[in-house]
Amino acid sequence: MADSPKADLWKALKHPHTRPWLAVAAEIPATFAAHQAWGSSTIAAIGMTLASGALTAGTWWAAEGTRPARRIHATLTMAAAMTYTTTAIFTDPLGPEQLSTLVIGGSVAAGLWNVRKALRVNPDAKTGDASTAGETGLLVKAIGKAKAQLRGTPDVEPNKVTAPYQLTPGEMTAAELGQRIDHIAAELGVAPSAIRNRMDGDNASRGELVIVPKDMLTDGASWPGPSNFGGSITDGIVMGLYEDGAPLEFWFPYDEKTKRNATHFLAAGMNGSGKSAGISTAMLDALTRRDMIAWAIDPSKGQQTFGPFLPFLDWVEMTEAGGNDMIDALSQVITARANALGAAGFKNWTPDAFDQLDMPYMVVWIEEAAKFFRNGTEMEGLVMEARSAGISVIISLQRPSSTSMPTDVREQLGGVFCFGVKGSTTADMALPDDVRDAGARPEAWENRKPGYLYLVAPGVDEERYAVPARTYAPPSDEEIVALLATAPRPDAGSVTTIAAGQAYANRAIHTVDDALNTTTHPKETVVMSKDESNAAERDLMERQADREVDALVPAEDGDYEIDVDAEQEIPPIAEGEVWSFGQQPPAAGTGGEKTAEEAAAEMLEMLAEYRADGRDTLGPRDFQPYGKGSRIGRSRAWVSATLGDLADEGIHLAETDQPGVYKLLHPELAEA
Repeated sequence: MADSPKADLWKALKHPHTRPWLAVAAEIPATFAAHQAWGSSTIAAIGMTLASGALTAGTWWAAEGTRPARRIHATLTMAAAMTYTTTAIFTDPLGPEQLSTLVIGGSVAAGLWNVRKALRVNPDAKTGDASTAGETGLLVKAIGKAKAQLRGTPDVEPNKVTAPYQLTPGEMTAAELGQRIDHIAAELGVAPSAIRNRMDGDNASRGELVIVPKDMLTDGASWPGPSNFGGSITDGIVMGLYEDGAPLEFWFPYDEKTKRNATHFLAAGMNGSGKSAGISTAMLDALTRRDMIAWAIDPSKGQQTFGPFLPFLDWVEMTEAGGNDMIDALSQVITARANALGAAGFKNWTPDAFDQLDMPYMVVWIEEAAKFFRNGTEMEGLVMEARSAGISVIISLQRPSSTSMPTDVREQLGGVFCFGVKGSTTADMALPDDVRDAGARPEAWENRKPGYLYLVAPGVDEERYAVPARTYAPPSDEEIVALLATAPRPDAGSVTTIAAGQAYANRAIHTVDDALNTTTHPKETVVMSKDESNAAERDLMERQADREVDALVPAEDGDYEIDVDAEQEIPPIAEGEVWSFGQQPPAAGTGGEKTAEEAAAEMLEMLAEYRADGRDTLGPRDFQPYGKGSRIGRSRAWVSATLGDLADEGIHLAETDQPGVYKLLHPELAEA
């Protein structure tokens, strides 16, 4: 609006200092009109008196969280205004006593509010030199020599203050101010996590400080139940609440409408920060969906983490060797699923892929992942390739340092659940720089506030990345089992099952009774003996070697040749090139590889022992270890094939609905 008397008048009427005076002036027409309508009504007088008291009490309630002086001032002003209004309406609003009271009392009230506002901030302050009247001592003290000022009146809400600021260009950026949040918090006397720096994406010298003095997450909230029982995994997973009461929601798969990417997650948090319980709550919501399955690994806490989930996880491993089997199988599963999706015209997994290909979305939950990384397990290929195959991975560990996980893996984890951590260095590793600059301070919690976290993920409003949240308190184990027993339970589908191979076929199958038993008996960690671990490692290496050989050898109908001359003679070994080392003789009684007849006899003897022990079912893993020197004295492949032959005969074994699991028969009873 151009400069003119009319424009100046309009600007003056909108000025914050004018508003109290306008309110006083508005009393005259308001009381006069009300007097004409209700002046002689006793009922209206009673109602107006009650309304005045209610409005005064409401002002006191609404001012909770503001400074005590401001709360008292606002309440007294409202009480005085309503007292005058009620009196004037039911006497004579234009009488000399009433008008004198309004002029004197109203001038005092309006003037006090003008003084209060003038001492607080100059709303007309321009951006620029901090020496103007709009300069705030708070920011100057907190950031040292850098100059700052408020750009307007802070927005004060119950338990929340939003203060827009302007930094002097060239002195400091908004990101650098975020690094001084600890100093601002100390000056205000609040926790570092109570302050957030909401930066202006278009101007690095501007932003807003959001201050939440009181922690609204202290009491927490119980899990309210599944957010979308029987729905699709493409819908959001709700695992808790933000400090303002909004749902803590995230997504796993790709979204065709918004083009949101499928996501892997890093779950970081020190011991006791509520990391496992928080992820369990998220998985509980996910397992109620109709088109997803979950594989899970925890080589440390085992049943303590997975107890009530055991029957509802498609594959769960509670040893390091078993975890390596699953990770190895995933390399084949990813390729098979990606090929099947591509052949059907899918660039990414969608619900249509589940309907057309019987291929559910997969979530792979790896607890205590640092143990695998330290022992050389490779996951780079897993996290780089899995998303397009409809697989999300959650890698959970205490500290995502370069000594605990490869940086190549960390770079592929697009989502972060950051619980309380030990120190700012760990927080810097877990959270992106801009989230730290915005005020995220998980090191302020450590493990004193279990379940508190920051969530960073595609699809989540970026302004919420630095907003503290807390996971729901999970329901009891019995409630989890009762709920998931009624939820949809899709199978893995033929593509995934075949690609996962023998390790998947030999997986442990858990029942609802297993889960309920874990709630009534102490939960134990599954521990493998050294011999079992060594045998499992050998078996894994054999499978990997077999795959590499198979990849080099052409199929019988292949149309290519190996670049090796089979007729070429081996050149003679030159003198001095032969080295000979002493070999330790085999231990007594172990021998070498047994003949097929000897191994078959030994297997039948083991079957008799299992019958005597009361076993009903068994599989190839019950005959470990394999290979030379073992009791069977044959390879795992031979054991699996022989068990299949015995099942075909139907005398000693019978097939079950689970691949690789056989029912143990009793030949004596059959003959009778």
